[in-house]
Amino acid sequence: MKLFDSHLHLNHEKFQNQEAEIWQSANQAGVNQAVVVGYDLQSSQRAIALAENLPGLYASVGVSPHDILEAPDDYYQQLEIMAQHPSVAAIGECGLEYHYPAGPKDIQIKHFLKQSKLAKDLGKILIIHLREADEDFLNILDTEPPHAAILHCFTASTEVMEKSVELGYYISFSGILTFKNAKDLHAIAPQVPASNLLIETDSPYLAPIPYRGKMCEPKMIVETAQKLAELREEELGVIIDQTRINAQKAFKITD
Repeated sequence: MKLFDSHLHLNHEKFQNQEAEIWQSANQAGVNQAVVVGYDLQSSQRAIALAENLPGLYASVGVSPHDILEAPDDYYQQLEIMAQHPSVAAIGECGLEYHYPAGPKDIQIKHFLKQSKLAKDLGKILIIHLREADEDFLNILDTEPPHAAILHCFTASTEVMEKSVELGYYISFSGILTFKNAKDLHAIAPQVPASNLLIETDSPYLAPIPYRGKMCEPKMIVETAQKLAELREEELGVIIDQTRINAQKAFKITD
């Protein structure tokens, strides 16, 4: 069993000084590849450092909508430099956050498009954070769509999923899929083409059932894979293999 966690934050302060131990636990559970995703400049640097030191980890560098207002004026140039590192497989996370206060919508859109351009210029996939911003995101898809993208921790509408799949983007499901009240996701998950599916933990957030209330770790991705297999009426091994193959393709990674 070889699982690929397409989005985790082993660079988060909650994991400080425990990264190697947590990644070893994940390895023992069958998780042997993952992308450590940056959300500001400091976490992006930590993502690179972890990818350098722990086998099977890769990095993504970006500034999230939660953090964009605090980013220095030259953040784009700093990301551009960081992205040259051989362990960097993606740009992001970046995107649109309309649930929690994260700054004016026009500012969020501006910086999302800037990082989208960086991903395109560098030939890397873009990791998108999207929450309660479906309308503006659909407008972007009609006007300035990212060249390649992952909709991480997917919670958007069927329309967003279908339009994204048309553009070749990946739909990544997190532990939210295991929540009993996630009825909309339960309906969408079987509709995503197999070639567009990814799974993630978003550690340390969103621990799946039966771990709700605990700090999420990458080893817990097994529960999300099992729920996805159940919803799609497929064997667990099929889901594990398909999502690993898709992630390796998305991030241009080999075994």
